[in-house]
Amino acid sequence: MTHPLLRPQPLRPWQFEDLLDSPDDGYRYEIFDGTLLVTPPPPLPHANLVYRLRRALDRQAPDALAVSENIAVLRPDGTSFFIPDLVIFDAGLLDSSLPALPPAGVKLVIEVVSPSNPSNDLVLKRSGYAMIGVAEYWIVDSRSQEVLALTQPRSDGYLAEEKRTGTMSGAAPFPYELDLAKIFA
Repeated sequence: MTHPLLRPQPLRPWQFEDLLDSPDDGYRYEIFDGTLLVTPPPPLPHANLVYRLRRALDRQAPDALAVSENIAVLRPDGTSFFIPDLVIFDAGLLDSSLPALPPAGVKLVIEVVSPSNPSNDLVLKRSGYAMIGVAEYWIVDSRSQEVLALTQPRSDGYLAEEKRTGTMSGAAPFPYELDLAKIFA
């Protein structure tokens, strides 16, 4: 196997197939509109926040929807491939042989802001998830203890955004209520 960082940039934009021989080294290999992104594994506080958020959402999710960590979302043309911290999607897709989730099957993507590189979640992935048509994107920021909920994706970004603190509730992708003080504890 050839390590993606040690081989030359492809003569075309990076595609999903280029990642098939990436090493199992703990790094996260993603593609944003043909550009390779490599990030280190998250620190324990980040993982703990993802864990608490997943448990809270999983308790409220209907059986028809899955709440999972580290399942990728793949743009049909292969030029964007993201591995969100959490994703809620149609549970029937778990029985498929797809290499990753299609954006149409994704109900919600959640990223916890990385303290080492916040622009990945706040700028780059915000644009990337909208571009591929992910219906709703939450940016969870432990620094401000708030969640930025983005909806109505278009190719140039999300049309609607709402900052949430305290108790967060909604009807989509299923009826939920989150006590953010407990999530950020």
